[in-house]
Amino acid sequence: MIPQDDTYLQKEIIDLTKYKEQPFVGGLFQDYNLEQVNEMQVSKQADIMVLFLQQEDKFDLETKLANWNYYEPKTLHDSSLSLSTHSVLASDVGNPELSYDLFQQAASIDIGQNMKSSDHGIHAASIGGMWQCVVYGFGGVRMLGGKLRINPNLPEQWDCLNFPIYWKGERLEITVDQEQVRVSRPEFNGQALAIEVANEPRVIESTEAVFNV
Repeated sequence: MIPQDDTYLQKEIIDLTKYKEQPFVGGLFQDYNLEQVNEMQVSKQADIMVLFLQQEDKFDLETKLANWNYYEPKTLHDSSLSLSTHSVLASDVGNPELSYDLFQQAASIDIGQNMKSSDHGIHAASIGGMWQCVVYGFGGVRMLGGKLRINPNLPEQWDCLNFPIYWKGERLEITVDQEQVRVSRPEFNGQALAIEVANEPRVIESTEAVFNV
């Protein structure tokens, strides 16, 4: 367990189920004032989870799971940035159902049935977070240590996902389905491309390659 800060683990724990299930943000403040909330183990979004997304190669799966299981029940996702981040992390820790649910909640912030959330403007950073849900989470794309990795986690509700990325100046078109990953190189420069696909090192020496997942 990694403490959120040097006092967090000594604060009061309450059952947040009621507030996590509410279709609006800020419900906790209908029952508690700010001073009381500051003395609870509760977050709009857990900074430890953001750390795992930004520095994922520095933590093993056991550490990620331990902190996920501790902090997610204490996270209200009242921040518009929280849902997308946690969707990606849910994919990382092997919870595809929750990952897709969080993605749908993130999408509904601006394009859902309750459009009042956008009365003062769209949530531009959250829209970027939705792209991360799709490409980083479902597509499994990461760039670590100067290497490109594609370990897809496609939702069972989707048959296929297609997106472009640029890697070291070259455009790549990635297509993922439930069984394969296709990497196309429309600007093929004759150079071999070393990447990781489905946890295996691969080398692409032509305009296209298909790998089983």
